[in-house]
Amino acid sequence: MLINNFRKSCLLLLLCLPGLAAAEFRSFSNNSLDEITAVRNGQPFLLVLWSIDCPPCLKELEQIGQLRAQFSPNSLVLISADNMAYADEAQQVLIRYGLDDAENWLFSGNFPERLRYQIDPNWYGELPRAYFYDANHDRVGKSGALDVALIHQWIAAAKQMEKGTTQ
Repeated sequence: MLINNFRKSCLLLLLCLPGLAAAEFRSFSNNSLDEITAVRNGQPFLLVLWSIDCPPCLKELEQIGQLRAQFSPNSLVLISADNMAYADEAQQVLIRYGLDDAENWLFSGNFPERLRYQIDPNWYGELPRAYFYDANHDRVGKSGALDVALIHQWIAAAKQMEKGTTQ
């Protein structure tokens, strides 16, 4: 009886563990980009759009995950262009690459075209897609996978911008 209770307790604990390490997704909708930028008033940040069925996106997330410790707080925003039906799969990707503690968003609704247009009217949905925001929130968009050197370069520039705003 004691062994059965122990086994049940272990099973219950194992079932709960994925929820403990789970990425928390915010629902990306019409005004979400405004919310993202408002929270980072005067702060540079990198916004990365990705999808679970995009191999270059997964490679990019792996690289970003390896560099995660070098990012300043609030300087990384990840948006999955998948909808809420794929939240579990997206969550597993983020956990795998150590990005489940980043600010994570997931497209909501049935009109991803509208959300893409609100992010950037000149973006047609190709992935991966990234936007490098400076402290004034001027941004540069890049389609295609980011290379490690470019990410390093942006991290260094962002830290310089942050020093300039605190002095």
